[in-house]
Amino acid sequence: MVETLEYLIQQAADYPRHPRAGLYRELLRSQTLLLCVDAPLKDAVEVRVTRNPRDFAVWADRNPEMGGVWVPVFPARDEVGEFVRARRLRPPRGKEFLWMEHRPGAVFRILLGVRYFAGIRLYLDQGAQVPVPWSLVRDLSAGRVPPDAPERYELPIARLTIPEGVRIAYGRVALGGGEGEGKLLCLPVAGRFGAEDMRKLVRLDLGRHGVVWMVCRHFLQVLRYLKSEGSAAGHGVEDILRSLVGFQMYGEAEALCEWLARKGDEAFAWVCQAAVYVRTGRLAECAALCRKAAAKYPRERSFRINGARALAALGRSAEARKLAAEGLQALPEDAALLALLKDLDAPAGSAQ
Repeated sequence: MVETLEYLIQQAADYPRHPRAGLYRELLRSQTLLLCVDAPLKDAVEVRVTRNPRDFAVWADRNPEMGGVWVPVFPARDEVGEFVRARRLRPPRGKEFLWMEHRPGAVFRILLGVRYFAGIRLYLDQGAQVPVPWSLVRDLSAGRVPPDAPERYELPIARLTIPEGVRIAYGRVALGGGEGEGKLLCLPVAGRFGAEDMRKLVRLDLGRHGVVWMVCRHFLQVLRYLKSEGSAAGHGVEDILRSLVGFQMYGEAEALCEWLARKGDEAFAWVCQAAVYVRTGRLAECAALCRKAAAKYPRERSFRINGARALAALGRSAEARKLAAEGLQALPEDAALLALLKDLDAPAGSAQ
């Protein structure tokens, strides 16, 4: 029932550290709504079918600090109206706001294909919003109830070097899964984080000082702080991008890739963007990007490899073999490309 879902969203907003299995179960069996922008309906009984994320313009909010977009999801029509009124939104000329209702569980599969998609925000009102990141939306899209324990990640970069003299603070964080508490590290000078952010943690092994944990969002704040301070240890945009990918913050990573490409680091940005497309299952976009990138950067073999694998997964085997074979013209006898061609030819060879 809608009342049950609304109650669970309110509880999660009020108590961000409490378990959410009940909320996720209710989400999977409840209808939900999106705010869309489209041409006006011709009549009151017109029905529109959404076939894929490109068929409609869904309202989304870009995160000003991290990049990526968050899509508001509503449990009832009243909340959609409240969202529009509270923000005093106006549709573009020739368009109008439409609420789009989806059967239980359907909305999550649709949203995974939205560009820069970072996650959803379950919305009741301005004071009651619950974020659900990409990694958990993926579980919901498959009909799975996401785990209650914090998401835990290994260090996604070679090292994190904190300059001497920077004040460090410690706390405690619940690790979930029956593992008790861990030691939480933070650098107050780098930025703040809230209780909601403690649902996503990264592990740091300090050797003789033991294992500590950092909030993933705060880890990224620290990287940005060290970059702005000109730390001798580096920690540039590349480390930030690798960390976003490592934390499954793919919407934020996709936004940063496009920014990097515009700023002149196009080859590296496209390598990472292709990896994002693969990990988020957007194989057609991966294949198109890799083809374009391979033509411009013929000596970067990852474009040939990722593009060929994406094409093969899409059932376009001949195109996959051609893309891989063309790579050998720029990189003769490249072991990785030769192995890929062998794999691509294996089904045909075994059928003879």
